[in-house]
Amino acid sequence: MSLSPSLFSVGLTFQCPQCDFAVIKKGSWFQVVSHYKCEGCGREIRITYRDKIAIFQKHAHLATTSPGAR
Repeated sequence: MSLSPSLFSVGLTFQCPQCDFAVIKKGSWFQVVSHYKCEGCGREIRITYRDKIAIFQKHAHLATTSPGAR
């Protein structure tokens, strides 16, 4: 699975692996970020490509579809 462009404008959730604090950012942010500072525990959290794939898979049901596809 790739990082679906249909999720770039959608709010996706990622939980800090250290403290479970949830960060919600658009898919486009996850596409380019490699690390961030957790607001919950203050640690520097690395987000790998494997993490990104998991985030996008978890939110795949939110992908926009064309109006005729429903």
